[in-house]
Amino acid sequence: MIYVIIMCLVSLCVALFAVQNSMTVAVTFLTWNFTTSLVMVILSSLAAGLLIAFCWGLKLKTQHYLRDRKRQEQIAVLEEEKAKLQEEIQMLMHAQKQRLAAQAGKDSVGFAAKLSELSNSPAIPSFNPRK
Repeated sequence: MIYVIIMCLVSLCVALFAVQNSMTVAVTFLTWNFTTSLVMVILSSLAAGLLIAFCWGLKLKTQHYLRDRKRQEQIAVLEEEKAKLQEEIQMLMHAQKQRLAAQAGKDSVGFAAKLSELSNSPAIPSFNPRK
């Protein structure tokens, strides 16, 4: 609702501006010469400025989108690498447990202590960049 009120006020100001500045002016641009009302000159300058601002904003949004997409791809690659490394860690821990089990016949007391130490080792912290 407030948007409609603001647009009505802006439209009223533009109409008032057009009525007060209805004189004609001579416009020269490069080889063109023509006469038009002052309002048309000012409003066409405004429209050109809005077009330039729109194009600049579109350029910035496109750059942001491309940068964001590149970062999302990097995150996906890093998450795959993280999963592979965690799998490798699990395989290495399993291999270590098997080696300790093989040594169990030689040293049954040391095996139990090492196995419990290995099982109680702190978990690998997880990283979630989307939080």
